Parts: sequence; C-alpha cells; structure tokens
Amino acid sequence: MTHPTWELPLPDTEAGLVLTPCPGTKDASLSDSIAELKKQGVMAIVTALSLEEMQDRGVASLPEEVEQAGLKWFHLPIEDDCAPGADFIAKWQQASPELHQTIKKGQKIALHCMGGSGRTGLLAAHLLLEREWPLEQIISEVQALRPGAFTKQVQVQYIQQFANQ
Repeated sequence: MTHPTWELPLPDTEAGLVLTPCPGTKDASLSDSIAELKKQGVMAIVTALSLEEMQDRGVASLPEEVEQAGLKWFHLPIEDDCAPGADFIAKWQQASPELHQTIKKGQKIALHCMGGSGRTGLLAAHLLLEREWPLEQIISEVQALRPGAFTKQVQVQYIQQFANQ
C-alpha cells in the first residue's frame, strides 16, 4: 500500500504543495512514506504536529528520517483543532523564505498534520496567501482535495484575520 497524497499544483512553475497525512501513520512505514514523497518530487516537509503527537503515533524519528532522505524538515506545530499561536507565527516567519525558495526552484513541499486536512490546510493557506492567492480560491482549491480543511470555525477566523493583515 502506498502513502496517500493530494497535490495542489502551483501555476507557472513545476512546484506544488503535497497535502498528506503524517508519514508513517497510514499503510506505509515512515521510511517508505518519505521515500514515496521524495519520488513524487518533494524536497521539503512541513510538520504541524507537536513532538508529543509524533511520539504518540510512533513517528518520533520523522525529523531524522527526513534529513537522511536528503530532504529539508520544518517543524511548525499547531495544536489540533486550534488556531496557530504566536509561537507558530515566529517559526513561520523563519521558515517562510526558505519554503518560497523551494517553490522558486520548482520543487514540491509536503505539508502534513495527523490526517492531512485541518492544520495542513492552514499551512497551505499561509504559503498561498504569501503568493498572493485570494483566500476564497485557497479555501476552494484546498477543500476540493481535502474536504475536511477549513471546517473548524477558530481556524477559519484565524486565516481570515491573517489574510487581512
């Protein structure tokens, strides 16, 4: 069985955002999941899970395995079913330029939380808003791939506020 992914291509580039559940938590092992993402063209993985969540799901070695595969790993935890806090914003501001560089090189970025919907949608929205996509289009295109995205009111309010800054 393969690791499930849903790709959102970015216009005018070879790059794309790959929305996915946490590697190693579906039918493929952690190393197989990462190998499949790499084969798909992913060069960076952004994790919205806390270290505790990764530990609980048996994927605590995710950062090391990602780096062993030659990919970049970004850890931007968001509490499940919640809006990101100030801690996330600070980490996002550090990671964002490097993520946009990855896109400029025509490379793909995998974004994931546990199931690949709620927090994953917020990660995608941050990147796409910075690429000047309208929020309505982001929500529509992400939900077309992951219907569970943008269903928590607190997350919708957060991303609307972020979009209006």
